[in-house]
Amino acid sequence: MAATEVMREVESIAFERDRQEFAMGDTLDIKTGILLAILTFLAILTGDLLKASGISHVEVLATLTGNAPVSVAFFQWIAQFISVVALIVGGFNSIRVLWPRYYNRDSSPMGYRDWIAKVDKQHAEFPETEPVTVEELARYRLDSAIEGIKENADINKFKSDLMGWTFACIAVSFSANVASLLMRLF
Repeated sequence: MAATEVMREVESIAFERDRQEFAMGDTLDIKTGILLAILTFLAILTGDLLKASGISHVEVLATLTGNAPVSVAFFQWIAQFISVVALIVGGFNSIRVLWPRYYNRDSSPMGYRDWIAKVDKQHAEFPETEPVTVEELARYRLDSAIEGIKENADINKFKSDLMGWTFACIAVSFSANVASLLMRLF
């Protein structure tokens, strides 16, 4: 009797954690959408700052090859180049986070019915095996939930890591834009 109560408690913890991991995926997607909006704003700002620098790619190439003097506009262009690279990497990471993934979820009633039929068939063929019991079904559900928690946590960890890198890209782009604006002011 006590083992059954403990099993029910473990089940409730596992099923709650399974729901949390599933909900976390949605939360990460929403936060990534916000980061994508910030990336879009920074991309527009970067484009405007590139236009405002007044330096062409020919002048940049001439400066890099030593055929033209280094100017403030050249440093602004470098800052904006860094911003563009960060925005591309951040945008790519955001797409990877938002890419549809299959989350492991609790089986449908049809899935449990199929599992029960399979176990019953095995029991009919091999009478020495145990028939399906409520405890066995509970154990099967628990094992499925634990497996789902692991798979979903791995997906969420991957998404969370990509979000961290996206945020770092936003910080780099923002810093490069601020540096470019400061160069224009002084």
